[in-house]
Amino acid sequence: MNTEKKPIYPIQPWCITEEAFSPVYNYRNETAFHLSNGYIGTRGTFEEGYPFTVEEGLEGNFINGFYDSEEIRYGEWNFGFPTMSQSLLNLPNLKTTHIFVDGEELDMRKGRVTQYSRTLHMKDGVLTRSLVWTGNSGKQVRLQTWRLVSFTRKHIMVQRLQVMPLNFDGSIQLVSVLDGQVENHTRKTNPLVDYGPFGRRLLPDEIGADNGVLFYRGQTKNSGLSMACGSLHVMGRRERETPASSAEGSSDVTICYEQEEACARMYLETQAACGVPVTQDKFMAYVSSRDTEAQNLKGFIYAQLAEAQEAGFPVLLKEQKAYTERFWESADVEIEGDEALNQGIRFNLFHIMQSAGRDGHVGMGAKGLSGEGYEGHYFWDTEIYVLPVFIHTFPELAKELLRYRYSTLEEARARARVLGHQAGALYPWRTINGEEASTYVPLGTAQYHINADVGYAFWQYIQVTEDWEFLKECAAEVLCETARVWADVGCFAEGCNNRYCICCVTGPDEYTAFVNNNFYTNLMAREHLRAAQQAVIYFREKDPHAYQELADRIGLKTEELLHWEKIIENMYIPYDEKRRVYLQDDGFLLRKPWEDSMVPPEKRHLLYENYHPLYLWRQRMCKQADTVLGLYLHSHLFDQEELKRNYDFYQEVTLHHSSLSTCVYGILASRIGYYDQAYKYFYESARMDLDDYHDNFYAGIHAANMAGTWQAIANGFAGLRTGSGSLELSPWLPKGWKSYSLCLQYHGSRIKIRVGKDNCRIELLNAVPVSLILSGQEYVLEEKGDLIFEKI
Repeated sequence: MNTEKKPIYPIQPWCITEEAFSPVYNYRNETAFHLSNGYIGTRGTFEEGYPFTVEEGLEGNFINGFYDSEEIRYGEWNFGFPTMSQSLLNLPNLKTTHIFVDGEELDMRKGRVTQYSRTLHMKDGVLTRSLVWTGNSGKQVRLQTWRLVSFTRKHIMVQRLQVMPLNFDGSIQLVSVLDGQVENHTRKTNPLVDYGPFGRRLLPDEIGADNGVLFYRGQTKNSGLSMACGSLHVMGRRERETPASSAEGSSDVTICYEQEEACARMYLETQAACGVPVTQDKFMAYVSSRDTEAQNLKGFIYAQLAEAQEAGFPVLLKEQKAYTERFWESADVEIEGDEALNQGIRFNLFHIMQSAGRDGHVGMGAKGLSGEGYEGHYFWDTEIYVLPVFIHTFPELAKELLRYRYSTLEEARARARVLGHQAGALYPWRTINGEEASTYVPLGTAQYHINADVGYAFWQYIQVTEDWEFLKECAAEVLCETARVWADVGCFAEGCNNRYCICCVTGPDEYTAFVNNNFYTNLMAREHLRAAQQAVIYFREKDPHAYQELADRIGLKTEELLHWEKIIENMYIPYDEKRRVYLQDDGFLLRKPWEDSMVPPEKRHLLYENYHPLYLWRQRMCKQADTVLGLYLHSHLFDQEELKRNYDFYQEVTLHHSSLSTCVYGILASRIGYYDQAYKYFYESARMDLDDYHDNFYAGIHAANMAGTWQAIANGFAGLRTGSGSLELSPWLPKGWKSYSLCLQYHGSRIKIRVGKDNCRIELLNAVPVSLILSGQEYVLEEKGDLIFEKI
């Protein structure tokens, strides 16, 4: 990871701006400028639709949860290995509009481009671009574009394109394209995958081009899913708008259509006067058969487009700004004293917000909807890294992501049976539709901690929001069903004084696999069982009818609860008496100490590509935070000296070869007072994607790290902890900063925390009273506007 890079984009508080067009950086910039609303995702490609090579760019448009499958090829297959893949599909592109200026095509690679800028307006959720282009003929135009993916209209994306002649009167022709000849760039975006998707995976059923609309309906080759998309066009000139559907025969705009087997085009041409802009508003809609019946897809698209057109671009823009304003009111972090880091944290927050599924039917991929990386799969990243951010800032998003996990509980139950568990549910390591899609057992199926991660997120949501109805509706069932696997996967081992042991698992550290008694797994399993137990006790005491209903539905018996209690009391946690540290697993000290100096620099971040797994598994080192992650998530269970000893020990052996690692180390460093190290790790995390420290941002965002930077401020610098059942804060201010502030939600209360030099100010933003502990002292805020102002 190269943290010495200079900022790629100018330092601006609320914007990311590209100041010059360069094909060399195009692929990376497509990720930086991608837009999403958690359902539709579109990469930041140009409206003119340049045919970049697979090494230069990726035209990407996605529907969250829309995938194709293929039979997975194994050299040797074992029982329980997934047999069908799931890969997020790249879908037909509607954004392209070729522009012809008196017959000459506007192409930034030809002619001359001046006054160029492209800007992601994070405060508004809008992408804009402006440039002046001079063609070979000498004719000059100003091109301006606006694009948004609507947060308030799930299926809608809109694009405004404006062309203004600067030194001539003449014709402007706009050719809007529907390109259905798309396919995934698997060899580039997922090079280790051997089963595709390769070639076109979406087969067209219907292509249409008439009445101002381009329409596509298609079906996947194997998964049986269908989708449809369409674009509707409105032309404007001299402040007079003409729907393309009514422009037939108009003296202002001439229009004609062209369609092929998988493509369609609409040609719109008008005569333009110097200094008078020609505007095209393109309303685009996407939907899949997961949202409406296949036979209704066409009618659905046409209805969505009609509604968007009726509202108009200004209204959609206003709705977008209102939504993002509400998000930033709850989630913004203000840093006074370092504009670059403030830009970085806002960039990260914006991208995780726009990536989150919002309908309870889809989750959030490790890359969001920014690209094809990881095949669009959902991992534990969502529960451990992303959800804590939303739980404390935008709980409605957290709730919908948890609903997705609940919606796939039946698939998790089936997966548990495949793995030999006669009761309970085991969530897949990576998935889209709820079925396991991980083909590599050591770093996939063996990571049983996924169950504890999901349980942790459900229980944290309940603890922070006190949404007891959701506990009754979803959370309690998930907690209990997933806890059942912990009660079956291990045993009270005779060789370990009858302590409860869990063998042959992989923890978060992916350079160590198939270990016995992974600290993180055993600790999280124990606390998972405790949370399930507390959920059941709550119902038995507060709502006996709900408890009985749950018990009857899942067959929960009193003997099971007693068994859970026995496991909780006897869970084995590996510990070295000599060093007085918790061991990552039973064999950690048996392994050969890693010598990083023996590895050539060019191979250090690609160990699995350069060394056999067995070689790596025999080394005493960690790819990423493992034991340290468990200590952070349950830091209330350990004293300060324990945390320090373990941090010091694992700091020496962790390589941080995962983007999920540095933010975690920084948070624990804050907790134990290692402030310089905490700041160093935060700095490495905050601009990791924005400045492309890993040189792989082209493949998509690192959503977990992005969310981890918020946790580094909230749980690290501000010292936020809720694990003990109360809101605790122990803030400190990094050197060089004048202040930082953030908002938090807890038990329905909204507070704003501002930490300055030697003081902390906390204000209650709504009328819901809250009690909290600030640096060990208990306080109560009762009325809206009540303040705490104390030295720290």
